[in-house]
Amino acid sequence: MEITPNDIKFIRWIAHKFGYPLDEMEKYAYENYIPIAKPEVADFLSFIVKLKKPNNILEIGTAIGYSTIIMAKAYSEVSVVTIERDINLAEIAKENFKKAKVEDRIELICGEAQQVLPNLTKMYDLIFVDAAKGQYIEFYKELKRLLSKEGVILWDNILYKGYVVNEKNVKHKRRTIVYRMREFIEILYQDKTLYTVILPLGDGLAVSFKEE
Repeated sequence: MEITPNDIKFIRWIAHKFGYPLDEMEKYAYENYIPIAKPEVADFLSFIVKLKKPNNILEIGTAIGYSTIIMAKAYSEVSVVTIERDINLAEIAKENFKKAKVEDRIELICGEAQQVLPNLTKMYDLIFVDAAKGQYIEFYKELKRLLSKEGVILWDNILYKGYVVNEKNVKHKRRTIVYRMREFIEILYQDKTLYTVILPLGDGLAVSFKEE
């Protein structure tokens, strides 16, 4: 979801809270129209990492590494694998990891998540998904396979600009994504091995806990 001027004050508070180089990153993202985690989602990410203290995190959708750095800084012993399909954004993210001095705990894989995920074998305690919304259904089975017992998956932008709950004024080109997101939410709620809630954070954040 795009960052709006109303978000900037809160984002700068988040950036100050978590330190350099997040203040530079939020400015760059805003000026270059690069979606990054909404400020309240960023704060929740830090909270859940501090609370759960995961050994391994998997992130789908690195962008410039904003949320990656927040998770890495929240717990000094965590390792993060993050996937980004845009090679230019991936290079920017790598530089940001160095500036934040967390590069030794982050592995960035450049490629399409649908192609990368089947080749992963490590189990992850926390998974954060902030990628192409219409592909969440495709990610779903692979991410369940990679999720450790009592692990958590965070699905960002689950309400897709609010269109998922309010179909009024949905442009034709967005209807397919809206329908797929509704289908995906239904799949999550019907899955007896996951306990899922949707939190009113940012553009909607679904939190799935593995109960089996």
